[in-house]
Amino acid sequence: MPTRKTKQEKNVEMVVDQVGEVDGDVEAMPEIELSSDEEDEEDDCALIVLKRPPVTERTIEEVEVMEDGDITMCGEGTGSINAKEKNGFVKEYIETEGLAMILSKEYGLILFHLDSVWIEGVKHDAGKTRTKLIPGTEIKFYDKTYQGAEYKELSEDQVIHQAVAVWTGERPEHLLKKIQEEEYKKKLEEHRKSFMLYLRGEVFLRAALVRVKGEIAGYLSDNMGIVEHKDENDKKINIFFHTDDVKIFKKDLREYNQPAKQLLPVGCLVSVDARRVHISGVKNVEYQAISVLAGFWPLTPHPTLLPGGQGSVAPMYELPSGTFTFYYLELALEAKLQRKVNQLKEILGRSKGQIQYDWRSVQYIQSKEQFIDWKRSMGGLKRRGGSKPSGPREVLDTFKAHTMTEEDMKDEKDSRTRVTQKTVQERTWYTPEAWEHGGLRIKNELKEEMDEGMEGSSAKRVKKE
Repeated sequence: MPTRKTKQEKNVEMVVDQVGEVDGDVEAMPEIELSSDEEDEEDDCALIVLKRPPVTERTIEEVEVMEDGDITMCGEGTGSINAKEKNGFVKEYIETEGLAMILSKEYGLILFHLDSVWIEGVKHDAGKTRTKLIPGTEIKFYDKTYQGAEYKELSEDQVIHQAVAVWTGERPEHLLKKIQEEEYKKKLEEHRKSFMLYLRGEVFLRAALVRVKGEIAGYLSDNMGIVEHKDENDKKINIFFHTDDVKIFKKDLREYNQPAKQLLPVGCLVSVDARRVHISGVKNVEYQAISVLAGFWPLTPHPTLLPGGQGSVAPMYELPSGTFTFYYLELALEAKLQRKVNQLKEILGRSKGQIQYDWRSVQYIQSKEQFIDWKRSMGGLKRRGGSKPSGPREVLDTFKAHTMTEEDMKDEKDSRTRVTQKTVQERTWYTPEAWEHGGLRIKNELKEEMDEGMEGSSAKRVKKE
């Protein structure tokens, strides 16, 4: 009885009938020409072994977004801490305990304390920090702005800026967390209140004359002299000075290790900050120099402008309307100046209060050419680029409100993130390095659709025939 064949066996027999037996001679069949027979034999398909794609490296950025709680400071401020890193320099020390001022050319004055300072990542005691952070030192800081009627004596905008952290070098690690400690925030509040007590107590030194022009009139001794200034009415005013308060081309006079009578000749032009004085027994001397500057002005010293007071004469500056007064904030400054007043009284006491100059070993400047020669000898002609400001200058040394621009807001947002880079290894078919090994390429039309999708468009692209 014949065995019934399966469907699979029937299919095999049909294939064998077409191509001949598998293990025996194949029955001759008529040759059939195919269209592909005319093509070059070298174009036959070849078997290619696909390899694993190579390992590639690429650098990626990881962005860590800080929580709002990491940067919020409590207090009576108008908002949280400004987490934008700012630049400035130490302008002036107020007290030996540590209160001081920063000046930022862009943001004005910022109050700070030595307790809030890190030097190259290290916190030192106030004394050591002060020696490393002399006036004029460039620093970086975070600050917070407070606004309210209690600050009306400080600025027209009723604001005060306080640095919550100050540092040199790299920013200290975990700084934002450190300055959130309750004890730290209490100290910041105490520092701010101390400064306002000083302000309301009217203990700061008034500068009656600020950056007025004068000429060295003569010397009373080796370290004491007179500057002659003409006021707006062309009246001659005598201002006495001590050589300790003189800077020549941004350097203290004593740094030159030469006699003042040689370094600062009679007839030399200078800029002077001075206070009003009344000295019993001394005639024709009504002002004492706080600072005498010959040549280019240094970053410091410079007085601070506050609203109210008795006013100051400052012809070089564009002052706001109303009454404003310049002050030196260093509390110990008045005692230092008073000691020099006593020296003046002793010197002029020998001449019954009359000014008598000592002309021994004194150099003179009697013409413009001699003044240029003096500048050249002091290295004052090496300055290149820029020009002297024309017209009244803007007052930078003041507390002022700052409106955040779009760029500032962007910087503020960026400052809330921490970006780190790391290198990762990966193996993928979708790279040019893998193409020679059988890697995959994304079709152009697909890539275009992906690019459009990245632009945020939710509309479908219409396919054009």
